[in-house]
Amino acid sequence: MFFLFKLVIGIAIFVLGAGFLQTWYVENSDNGKLFASSSAPNTKLDGFYKGSVNLPVKVTWLGKKFNSASSTGINVFDDGNPQPAERYPFTTSIGLHGEKTALYIDYDRPENPFWIRLILDQLVEPLPGQYMGKLTVRIIPGYPYSLGFFRLQK
Repeated sequence: MFFLFKLVIGIAIFVLGAGFLQTWYVENSDNGKLFASSSAPNTKLDGFYKGSVNLPVKVTWLGKKFNSASSTGINVFDDGNPQPAERYPFTTSIGLHGEKTALYIDYDRPENPFWIRLILDQLVEPLPGQYMGKLTVRIIPGYPYSLGFFRLQK
């Protein structure tokens, strides 16, 4: 039993350390510096925005659909069906990232699975009409882990 306890503690320490290391890497990357110098979009996002991520694997995520009137939205995926699938609804608000603002995309909604509810995307507009998002996970209160970046374009 003591071995199991030590194993769980060891895994937790590893995950926390890996999260801190990944956050440091993301925040100090070229994209991290561009994100830090940018602010929330100047206009309210409404409708579908095509998404992209720079990963070595194919992703089925197509983008996000925003409803500016209700400050809500949902992610859109290609599941191989004629109609794209919509999953993981979110709410939007303006929040701070450092001394600048970002559009917060918050997945903490009862209809989302618990692991999705931990996600908080932050969106800025480095160039007019070009949107850059940062994926963060809230594991430790007050210290979100930064996992990477995505792009959105109308």
